[in-house]
Amino acid sequence: MQNFEQKNLSKKAILTELSGGNAELGEAFALVLNDMVVQAGITNPEAYPFEIVDKSWKSLAKKENKTEEDIRKLDEELFNNINELSKSYLLFIAKNVQNLTGKINYDEYEKYLLKYRFGRYDVMNRPDYLKKVKAQIKNAFKKISAHGEKNSDNIIDKDDMSAFIYALCVKSIHDEKNNFDGFTINGDIEPENYAVCENQLFEAEDNLFSIKLRTAYKILHGQL
Repeated sequence: MQNFEQKNLSKKAILTELSGGNAELGEAFALVLNDMVVQAGITNPEAYPFEIVDKSWKSLAKKENKTEEDIRKLDEELFNNINELSKSYLLFIAKNVQNLTGKINYDEYEKYLLKYRFGRYDVMNRPDYLKKVKAQIKNAFKKISAHGEKNSDNIIDKDDMSAFIYALCVKSIHDEKNNFDGFTINGDIEPENYAVCENQLFEAEDNLFSIKLRTAYKILHGQL
C-alpha cells in the first residue's frame, strides 16, 4: 500500500512539475536534434532546422523600428514556446529513464544520451570509446544543470532545460572580417549552429556555449 501511494505521489509530482508538456513534441525535438550531427562538431548535410516559433513571429522580428509592444510580444512568445518545449523534452527523457519527478539526475541523463545520442555508434561494445563518451556526457550534464555556472544542484530541471534550448537558438554574428560582433536569434535551431554548440557542450572547459547558457538563464529570469 505504501509503495502504491509513493508511486502515485511521484506521478503527481511529474505532472505538476512538467504541466503543459507534451512527450510527443519532446520526442520529435529529440529526433531532430539527433539527426543534426553525424558526430560531435560535424553537421549532417541532410538535416533540417527545428522551428521554435512560427512565421508571424519571424515576420515581426524582421520589422524595422519595432515598438515596445512588438518587443514584448516577441519575447513573450519565444519564452512561452521555449518553456513548453523544455517541459516536453524533459517529459520524453523522463519517460525513457522511468523518472517520476521531472528532474533528471546524472545517471538518468547518461542513460538517456547513451541510448538516444550515442546508441547508433554501439558504444557499449567499445570500452575505449565509451570512456570518452561518458566524459563528454558528464561535461554536458555539468553545464546544463548549472546553466553555465560553476556550481550545480546536480539535476536538470525545466529552468535548466529552458536555458539550454534558448542557448541553442542564439547564433554568433561576425563582421565582414569575420570578427565576433554579438549574438542574434531567428527562432530556429539550425544544424550548423547546433553541431558547434553540442561540441562545446561536450568540452570540459568554460567556452562560448557556457556564456550562452549563463546569458540565456539570466534573460529567461529577468536578470538582464
